[in-house]
Amino acid sequence: MEYIRKKINLEYHTVRNIPKSVLIKNSEGKTVIDESNPKYYYGKIPDYKIDSEGNFILTPLGQKIVNTIDVTLFLTQDIDDMGIFTDEPFVPKSSQLTIKPNNFNSFTYGRLAGAPVSFYYTNSVTVSGYTDDSLLKQVKSYRKDSQGNDIYVPNLNVSNNPKDNFNGVIYESNFETVYKIGSNNSNVQSTGVEFTTFKNQFTKTVDEYGKSLSYNTTKFVSKNGGWNQYNTSLNASLKKEEYLGVVFKPEVDSAVFINRGIEDIFERHGILSEIKTSNDIDTNRGGFIRI
Repeated sequence: MEYIRKKINLEYHTVRNIPKSVLIKNSEGKTVIDESNPKYYYGKIPDYKIDSEGNFILTPLGQKIVNTIDVTLFLTQDIDDMGIFTDEPFVPKSSQLTIKPNNFNSFTYGRLAGAPVSFYYTNSVTVSGYTDDSLLKQVKSYRKDSQGNDIYVPNLNVSNNPKDNFNGVIYESNFETVYKIGSNNSNVQSTGVEFTTFKNQFTKTVDEYGKSLSYNTTKFVSKNGGWNQYNTSLNASLKKEEYLGVVFKPEVDSAVFINRGIEDIFERHGILSEIKTSNDIDTNRGGFIRI
């Protein structure tokens, strides 16, 4: 266990202003501070959050907000690779369940014996928002029109793995370009993230350095959240003890050379011609070369 010690400057949380409401006139007509006023917090850290006038900041329900002092901690963790798993044929329970138990949550209860894969499906959650048009360049054709503008061809798959995934335009008009990124070839419409870039609408903003940015307004929609038949399956995996800590298949590197003796004056010159880096001196020809 490691102890982390942090020092906090409480000055940032200490009240250093005096509201006008705590100022009063004394018997001599001078303006003084009424330290008995409940809104007087100078030099203190109030239990509840207040504004500059000493009034409590309330929630929409009219409740006071507790004044907390936050401490930032950067937590790290080490992950040990368990090594290679071995595929094992999965034999499901012969008599499968037909009715899903009430309130069954696979995230909480884990795997249920005799349950088909459909028991683990969850309702999809649609996520939408706006972004820039940087991904539009990934779905363009290699061709250009007579004005030198990019051409977007519907149903043209430009994915690096076209056998499984689909990246490309699904609809093109004079007003917008609709395209998909990361869709499954067997179900393009219901998988992947759908982007719509509007040709006549622009978004102006600034980056983190204050530089002005302008791009075509782009809307994205993802409808394939949750577990479904496209990303869920029941499989079995086996961990063999002899493979604990082994993270990849063994690789054998064999090097065979013939030492032709010291009589050959060109032998060492020939070996030196094979040296490209200083590390080669230790590994070339089984460490035959020494300095």
